Amino acid sequence: MAQAIARAFPTGTRVTRPAAGFVLWVELPSGVDALALYDTALRAGISVAPGPVFSPAGGYRSHVRLTAARWGEREEAAVRTLGDLVTKLQRQSERQGPKTAAKSVAKNASR
Repeated sequence: MAQAIARAFPTGTRVTRPAAGFVLWVELPSGVDALALYDTALRAGISVAPGPVFSPAGGYRSHVRLTAARWGEREEAAVRTLGDLVTKLQRQSERQGPKTAAKSVAKNASR
């Protein structure tokens, strides 16, 4: 899954390399908010765990946790879609600011 993320996500994305376990933490590129990605991914039928749900102080706004317990064509397609969504959020954030970008991408993902 980490290799698929490296191929599908934009430059600036970082992925953990856990020694064990079934989750990967993905640090999103600058300007991409994990909660915005959560909203847009959910509208596209993909569930991710945004970093702030793991922090009592609302930290990890640039991180998502992905389950890597199984891997197949469906999961690979989901990673590609997530990469596309992250790229769109990043580009729109550069033009409009993070909050406006999240609303715009979420609106288009629900179509």
